[in-house]
Amino acid sequence: MKNISILLTDNNSINEKIIVKSLKKLKNCKLDKIIFIGDKKLFSKIYSFSRRIDKFIFLNIIVNKKNYFEYLKKITLASIRLFKEKKIQAIINMPLDKKKFLNNKFFGYTEFFSYYFDNKKNETMLLYSDKFSVSPLTTHVEIKNVDKIITKNKLIISIKNIVNFYKKKVKKKIQIIVLGLNPHASKDLQNLNKDETHLRPVVKYFSKKKVDIIGPISSDTAFNNFKNKVYLGMYHDQVLVPFKMMNKFKGINITIGKKLLRLSPDHGPAKQLNNNKNKSQIDNQSFIECIKFCEKFNV
Repeated sequence: MKNISILLTDNNSINEKIIVKSLKKLKNCKLDKIIFIGDKKLFSKIYSFSRRIDKFIFLNIIVNKKNYFEYLKKITLASIRLFKEKKIQAIINMPLDKKKFLNNKFFGYTEFFSYYFDNKKNETMLLYSDKFSVSPLTTHVEIKNVDKIITKNKLIISIKNIVNFYKKKVKKKIQIIVLGLNPHASKDLQNLNKDETHLRPVVKYFSKKKVDIIGPISSDTAFNNFKNKVYLGMYHDQVLVPFKMMNKFKGINITIGKKLLRLSPDHGPAKQLNNNKNKSQIDNQSFIECIKFCEKFNV
């Protein structure tokens, strides 16, 4: 039996429009139950159709508009509780305005979810597609702070999470490409740096354990042949730019390293489209890909 929850986060976004546009897919998908969690007044269309369709359940949690952080916390903890009660196997959180919901307390929802799930600080962000996937070692941090956040332990955790995810969930053989932090992976630099002191030894460590991994590799040519590869980048845009250029809206954001799989459409809240009556401009493909992933794999 496959059940999931969908967290209804930002009502000032296109989230409700995406879900309404995806209604046919949600009704006919192979999932047994879909539990929507959010404020029924702010997401009234979803609440309305969930009452008419047996497959859907709506768990109403009222938002305090003066404290969106607390609302996000409540709907997240409600999903975690459902997982621990063995009522769901995965969650999909809809996109949100980070400033509005996270109050600068977390880099992003990846870290927020990990903190409230078990606070083990062993989460990894993975941008997944059938073509290839990418993982930024550091997420939503300023570029000037990237170097000091890179540690051997963080690298080891991320690589282990990627290996376990593809072995146990996706059941697919992949090659991990570790991208260098500096231009040309520091090939032309004389001073010791993280490419030499951290990345190279960690890659060597996993190679000895028979993991198919290479690096550090220069980013400028690494994506020439990307089939069945997972790129571990050192900072956000190093891997997100090529990923989104090649996958458009077919990619999804997954938090790996936890017993509970968390997925999200790989785009922002798109507030500028919320009042747009032209439905064709609202692309729901990434959300559909989240549903397809939950159908296909052992979440």
